[in-house]
Amino acid sequence: MGIEGNEIADQSDRKGSSHPLIEPKPALVTPAEVAREVIWYWTSNKHKEHWQSKCEQQQSKAFLKNPH
Repeated sequence: MGIEGNEIADQSDRKGSSHPLIEPKPALVTPAEVAREVIWYWTSNKHKEHWQSKCEQQQSKAFLKNPH
């Protein structure tokens, strides 16, 4: 005989884990995806800053507003 609150929680856990997932993909974004996006934005911004700070390549900059 265990603690009554724990037994109720265990029963709820068993009921919940016996049901299949509603969606095929995870409900939360995985940390790897978040890290990849943060790194991409950071490098993109640094590249743009570098592009804008250089005095060279004036002709290229006249036609290409962004380095991408």
